Amino acid sequence: MKLLVCVYVLALAGGSYAGRPGAQEVIDKFRAIVPSYLSAVSEDQQQLLTLERQGTDAIAQFHTDMMLAKETFVMSVTRQEDALIELMNAQNRSVADGQCMQFVSTALNQTVNVIGVAYTTCINAADEALSANISSYYGTIGELEQSVVDGRLLDVFRGDNVFYTPDRIVAKLRQKESELKANNSSTAIGEMREEVAAFQADLAKIRGTYIGCMTVAEVSFRSYIELARSQLVMICGALF
Repeated sequence: MKLLVCVYVLALAGGSYAGRPGAQEVIDKFRAIVPSYLSAVSEDQQQLLTLERQGTDAIAQFHTDMMLAKETFVMSVTRQEDALIELMNAQNRSVADGQCMQFVSTALNQTVNVIGVAYTTCINAADEALSANISSYYGTIGELEQSVVDGRLLDVFRGDNVFYTPDRIVAKLRQKESELKANNSSTAIGEMREEVAAFQADLAKIRGTYIGCMTVAEVSFRSYIELARSQLVMICGALF
């Protein structure tokens, strides 16, 4: 808005500089560049919005994948727990020691709770890693957005006088025009695409680390189940 107001004011003032062609050239050149400037900024911002949305979509998919993984591991534990409980409930109490099996049942319940602690540790680590990566990713987006905004036009007047040094202002406007034609901001967009790819790779790594952590906990529970089954047979007298 500030830029457009400036253009409007300069345009109105243009007719007053008939005796100063240099000043008039500044106004004409400025007016000629504005459409290209606005078009370039709009295009760059649209691309940044698209890349930002890709990052948001990656985060959403990450959470979906994480909950699917968590559900898989939770279901694995509950199925094994239920299966062992069913085995104990099916025992002939005149053969198997009821109190002994109660001890095993209590130990089973506590072991599941301990596995729950391990699962929480795994998800907490994933959450911390995710938070750090999100902060870094959106911080980079902010920096790239700023680089687009920093492509100003009004700074061509800084240090110069439209009446005294119009040629220098025109030279700077021509430089701005060349930069717009070269679309230097494409470098920033390319960097952003690399950031999106790196961010997605980081999310995949976090998920992989999480699954590895959960697998260790789940495997330890499987080992306990085998131990509990042995105790039921060798100590409690259960029959499978």
